[in-house]
Amino acid sequence: MKITLLAALALLAACSSVGATEQPTAVDRLAIPVGCETTRYVMQPGQVHQAVMLTDPAHEQVVLFDLVEGGAMVSLEYGGVEHIWGYHGGALLQMAFHHNSTVGKMVGDYNPTQAGDGTATSPVTGIACHGTSSIDILTMMLDFNHNNAFYRQPVAAVWGGRVNSAIPLSYFTPYTLETRASWVRNGSGGGPKYYLRLDERLTHLTKEKIGSFMYDFADYGPWQFAVRAISPQGCPCRTSGISGIAGGWYTDESRTVGLAVAMPAGNFPDNEVEGSFISDYTWRNRSFHLESHEALDGIASKSFRWYVMVGPWRNVLSFVRGLGKEGAR
Repeated sequence: MKITLLAALALLAACSSVGATEQPTAVDRLAIPVGCETTRYVMQPGQVHQAVMLTDPAHEQVVLFDLVEGGAMVSLEYGGVEHIWGYHGGALLQMAFHHNSTVGKMVGDYNPTQAGDGTATSPVTGIACHGTSSIDILTMMLDFNHNNAFYRQPVAAVWGGRVNSAIPLSYFTPYTLETRASWVRNGSGGGPKYYLRLDERLTHLTKEKIGSFMYDFADYGPWQFAVRAISPQGCPCRTSGISGIAGGWYTDESRTVGLAVAMPAGNFPDNEVEGSFISDYTWRNRSFHLESHEALDGIASKSFRWYVMVGPWRNVLSFVRGLGKEGAR
């Protein structure tokens, strides 16, 4: 029995040795490895969150998507500078949606928001990564304004009920947001070598007719970003007459250090787009919002694309001029 056992062990070792020298199969070589590189992010006041990290192919930018705050972008570092405010779920780089509702003399803002509602966070229900180069996140969004739009039909306002028992209560909305983040070349010749592309899909899960939503492409930046930039100026602008719209905040009049967001006109064919700037003196942050309006009634989805661009404003302008009608669905 002892000899048999030794022989078996020798055979197992020989098989392991042969296996170790085998080359990957054709299927192995074509397979895409799926795995996320995670890290910790500490949000004020000392809340430790888990985040997924994306690094651009040139290793110039590191982006963090906060998995506690609905997968919203909580940090983007480039050139040793942080470009996202990142201290509160209501002020990250993310998508939000607004619908004004009137009941009698009361006016409310129905506001499904990627990160959550301030007292609770939107849950991430699915995530996949291709190393640190791309990421796909699925988020169930909460209403940031706690149903102050006064919907009488619970399914339209809460979709399944409470998230917690805090005051005010947190509620789900009947909307999911899928975010697919990847890198695209900056062809301007100036830094950085890559910009971040966000392909997103908003899905309405119920048959109710809500009406027009404002799509809010929101960026909240550090207080020291105090100089505005926007192109084209003087909007609202018809999308039929422009290639895209971009805007953001920079540290000084040279507009070299800062962050802009942009979207192609094809996101909202034959519609209007505009941008707005806000300085929050309480929280000490600056925000820029790209905005357009469109309804998404019944069980339906809408796909759209936008870009996150650090570095010189002049490179942003060059990039946006090349968008054409990209983004149309």
